[in-house]
This record gives sequence, C-alpha cells and structure tokens, in this order.
Amino acid sequence: MDRRTFLGLVGLGWLASASLPVIASVISQTQRQIATNSSDGIQFYVSTNGNDSWSGQQETPNATKTDGPFATLERARNAIRELKRQQGNALEEPVTVMVREGTYFLSETLVFTPEDSGTEDFPVTYKAYRNERAVISGGRRITNWKRQGNIWTTNLPDVKAGKWYFRILRAGNNWAIRARYPNFNPSQPRTEGWLFAQPQDASNVNRAQFGRNNINIDPARFPNWQNWKGAEINTFIAKNFGNSIFKIDSVDKNNSRLLGNFRNPNYPNYFIGQGNRFFIENVREALDSPGEWHLDKETGELAYWPTASNPNNIEVVAPAMDRSIVLQGNPQNNDFVEYINFQSLTFKDTDYTLSDNLFFPADAAIWLSTARYCAIEDCTFEGLGGHGVRLEKRSNENRIIKNEIADSGQGGIICREAKSTAEQAFNNLIAANEIHDCGRIYKHVAGVYVISGSENLIAHNRISRMPRYGIYINSDVNNDSDNNIVEFNEIVDTSLETADTCAMGSYTGRAKRPTGNIFRYNLIRNVVGMGTTEKGQFVSPYFSFGIYLDSFSSGVTVYGNIVINTELASVYIHGGRDNNVENNIFINGKQNLIYLRANPGDRQFMANNVIERNIVISQNPNAAFVSSPPPLWRPDGLSESNYNLFWNARSRSTLATTKQRLTPEGNFAQWQAAGFDRDSVIADPMLVGLERGNFRLNPDSPAFELGFESIPVEKIGPKGFTS
Repeated sequence: MDRRTFLGLVGLGWLASASLPVIASVISQTQRQIATNSSDGIQFYVSTNGNDSWSGQQETPNATKTDGPFATLERARNAIRELKRQQGNALEEPVTVMVREGTYFLSETLVFTPEDSGTEDFPVTYKAYRNERAVISGGRRITNWKRQGNIWTTNLPDVKAGKWYFRILRAGNNWAIRARYPNFNPSQPRTEGWLFAQPQDASNVNRAQFGRNNINIDPARFPNWQNWKGAEINTFIAKNFGNSIFKIDSVDKNNSRLLGNFRNPNYPNYFIGQGNRFFIENVREALDSPGEWHLDKETGELAYWPTASNPNNIEVVAPAMDRSIVLQGNPQNNDFVEYINFQSLTFKDTDYTLSDNLFFPADAAIWLSTARYCAIEDCTFEGLGGHGVRLEKRSNENRIIKNEIADSGQGGIICREAKSTAEQAFNNLIAANEIHDCGRIYKHVAGVYVISGSENLIAHNRISRMPRYGIYINSDVNNDSDNNIVEFNEIVDTSLETADTCAMGSYTGRAKRPTGNIFRYNLIRNVVGMGTTEKGQFVSPYFSFGIYLDSFSSGVTVYGNIVINTELASVYIHGGRDNNVENNIFINGKQNLIYLRANPGDRQFMANNVIERNIVISQNPNAAFVSSPPPLWRPDGLSESNYNLFWNARSRSTLATTKQRLTPEGNFAQWQAAGFDRDSVIADPMLVGLERGNFRLNPDSPAFELGFESIPVEKIGPKGFTS
C-alpha cells in the first residue's frame, strides 16, 4: 500500500468495519484532497463532532458519517506517528493538524516524544482552523447538580476514591471562589479579606515556634467552626516576598490559635511573621457566600453556591491535571523533541500543585522539556493554575511569540531551575507576548522568569498588573544565568502585592562573577510594592525598584531604559561590580533615583560600577539623585559617574547650590568635590510630550551635548516585533 492510500485508511478501527466500496471511495477522495493540498503538505483535522476511527483527512463528517475528522488531538498525534513509520520514520512533507471550533477535554496530559518530531523542512504544526476558537482544556465537566437551599451539590466518585483532587473550579468563564475566611472582596482583592498573624503572649512556652508551628488570630475574628477538616492556610511569609499554602493540622480554640507545620522545607528560615496576612480556605462551614465552593476529599461531595444560574445550565469545569501538553525529550541521550509548533490554540483549566519551592512555583500548561526548534505562537492561555509555558532540561532554539497569558495562578513564562548550567534552558526567543493579571494563587512570580537560563532573548513583550516581577533573571552557585538579553519590553503596574521587588532585575551574583546580562530599551511604569506592619496594616507603595541588580549581580548592562514612578529608586545596584548604567531616562523615583548599597555579606566586593549619560528627573524636591546608606557607601564602588543630566522640576536651578543631601557625599557640590559627575549638568532635559508618554528630546536638549543617544521608543512592546 502506498503512502497516500495509507493516509486515507489511517483510522484502522474504521477500516475494519467499512465495506469495500466505501473504502475505495474514501481512498479516491483522499488522494484527490492530498493532491489539492500538496503545496501545503499533509493536513489532518480534529473536530468535536469527529471520530477517532475515521481517517482525519476531511474537515467535516461526510454525508454518510463514514469518514471525517478525528475527535482528539491524541489520535492526530498517533496518525502522524503511523505516517512516519510508513515513510521509514521520516516525513516527506509538512504536516498540519487543523483543530476545529470547540472545547477539547484531555483525558490525560498529551505527551510528545522525539518520535513525534518534524524536521526543519517538514515541521509538524497543531493549529486552530482559520477564524475558529479551539480550546484545549485540562479539566472535566461537572454535571448532575442537585439543589439544597442556596447550595448545589454533586458527588464525584474519583475524588472519594483518591484518584482526583482539585483546587480550582471554573463556572462559565470565571473561577469560583474556594470557600474562604475572611470572604473575598472582588472590589478590593488586595487589601480586604485578610487575617493578620497576632503576637503571642510572652509567657507562652511555644513562643519560639510562632509562625512556624502555630499562629495566633485576633480572638474576635477566630471562626467558630465545628469541623476544620481539610482546612488550609494561604499566607504571606515574613518580609512579604511571596506566599505559601499549608495544611492546618488542628486548632486551639481557647487560645485562638492555628496549629500545623507552617514552614517550607526548602526555606526553613522563611515563615509567617507577626502582621503577615493570610486567609483560611477549604472549610465547609466557610461556604457562606455566592460564588464559593467546597470539595470534601473524603466523601467526594462538591458543594457550590452559584452567583446566579443553575449550575446545570452553565459549563462547570474542574482541572484534572496540572499540565496539558509536554514535549518530553531525553537529555541523557541528547534526544530532543524537534520542530513541533502550536499556533492559535487556547489553553484552559489546569491546576496548581502545593509547591515546596517557595520562590519558584513552576506549574504550566505547556512544558518544553528537552525540546528545540519548536514554536508556540499566537496562542491564548487563560485561567490556568500555573504558568503558560515552562522551559527546562536543555530546551533551546524555541520560539514563544505573540501569545496572550492572562489570569494565571502563577506567572507567564518560566525557565525552570537546573541542577547545573549544562542542564538549563538556553538560547530561546520569548517575544511579543501579552502577559497580564497573573499570580492569582502564588505571588512570587514574574511575567517572564528565568530561574536558570542563558543566552535567551526576551523582547518586545507587554507585561502588566503583576504581583511581583515583570521580567526577572535568577541563578545560584550551581548554575549561571549569563548573556540573556532583555530588550524593548513594556512593563506596567508591577509589584502590586509583594515587597523588596522590582519590575525588572536579576539575582545572579551568588557565584560573584560577571554575567553579561543586558537590560536595554525597556519602558517601565509604576512599580508599586506592598507590605504589612506588625500591627497588620497595609503599606503601599513600599520597597520597590524599577531595575534591581540584587545580591552581588555583576557584569550587567543597563542601557537605554525608561523608568517612571518607582518607590525607592529607579535603579538599584546591591553589592555587585562591573555594572554599566548608561543612557537611561529615570523619572520620578519617589525617594531616590539611583541607589547603591554594598552587601553586608561582603562589603569589599562592590567596585567598578559605571553610571554615565543618564537623564535623571525627579518631581519630589526631597528625592536624592544618588543615594546609599552611610554604613554601606563605598566611593570605590563607582569607578565612574559622569556626563549625567539631573533635573528636579520643582527645585529647578537651586539644585546646584542647595545644601540638601542629594548624594552619598552630601549636596551636589560635595559630590563633585569627591570626584563624581564633574562634567554632569543640572538642566532641563527638554523632553517633548512627557505627559503623553512621548519621551522624545528636543533637538536643543543639553543631554545631547553630554553624549546621550535617543531611545527608539517606537520599537518598544509587541508593535515593534518583526519575526
């Protein structure tokens, strides 16, 4: 049998049951269709009204319902495997799987291995049919609801049997609220609906375990529940870097105390501090408001208080997996999944896991694990428990471009940590993505987070409304994150729920070596920051920076960025050396604009940093141009600070003569006397249309005389991306 005949008969179950005349008719029709589409390669189709025993070669079922599209992506994947085997394990032309309109509920994670690979000339592509919305769901529909007053219930045998558990429930297009106390307030989601860890009595013998094994609640707010079965606490940890979720083992009602192991095993020194905010969830008696739900693991009962409709009349879905698609190669054998593309698909309904890794939760809908030359393009990721995309285990040369990732439980795109530099993801393109409103579950996340990765290009993305970072690069002593380029990104409204944070930055200095990372031509606006006091009061804006080179980060270039509205500083160099901050525009750092601080762990390490040809503008007359805490100021931490333009729109010309402390050495004259900024000027930079976000300099701007080069603002964001 030749290959084209085989394609017509690829549905083997159908082949066995069809009559010979029908088989002959389909063979003829398939051959005509392949001939018609030969310039585009081979096409398979998947449809919600398809059948996995059909050939998958027709867009719609035929009139006699004897042939048509497949019903599942899994069947399409297997058909391509069969095709490759017929061709000697090689493709002879491109293969495209067209997914028709509708929602496809995966029965299990769809795994692609090296045998599913395409080639550079003949790639394999899974894409939505033109102008249709194809949704890949990692969940299961929930039906058979019965009403009991305001509450509707249904029984889930797989939950009772221990085969299924979930922490997200989608009702219609939105998440329902997992029963919690205090109740969630959608109008004030960040500052209302919280309890705060209370101080313990000084006589308490367990005082040393406060925040680790027990937490006190204000007695007036301690819930009077009879059954705490299944209760969990979702809590921010000390310093408000992020949050964790822990099981509540028991309660001490007499002392208004929660008991449990509230320590993350990977970070035992990070625990719940006095005044940290938290809420309690998954208690049946907390199900007291419309929109809330509760799942009983022991009985399998799911209870839901709908906001309006009978839940039998809407789509209610619970996730059945924490990942939808995995491209799984074998790094030990250098065996990659290659040339598989996903285009214009929508991914929904994945869950999140309780992470033991406080700072790096890394669930995702699509995993690229030892994959290269693959692409995820024009896809939509919405309402996921984790990230959109995860890269790991030497994945390289992949393109994650022009996708939208929104309302996720964690972040947008993550390069997972590696045991060593040799095992990390590297040389990937992450570009022109729209990433927004993430961190609905875990807060220590980023729009793009390179926990371990090198030589990646992160460009032209628009990232907004994030609880912590926009883009962040990390590494540890076991691996390096070097030579990443972060450019032309627009990052707006970040650090909305955490402290000691930034819109963009790096934590790459633990090995105390230069990294070669570059942050250039990015636009950053509104870096907020949030914390709580020991009395349980919110503080915001708080402890935030625009660009943050943290903890000995060294050898970093910060060039041509525009940073507007930050709390502590526009740029912060914390203990590192050989960093170059040049040709940036820093506007309205509320307390400081440029912040320098030697790291107390090694004060001598900080050296040879350069700050040149920047435009530094403040609207706060009390803001320092350059600042450093006196005990940690090292003049030799800067090898050069010069040719900068400083301006305060309110103080204007008095800056040159003021006695105000504008620098670590004192006023501006004292700063110059110490050898810094001797060729710098205090002058109006003559920005044209600043209030309209123009950032163009008048041709007569004195900044040009200092060597400042115009920033190509028109290229920033997705609009500037050309593939």
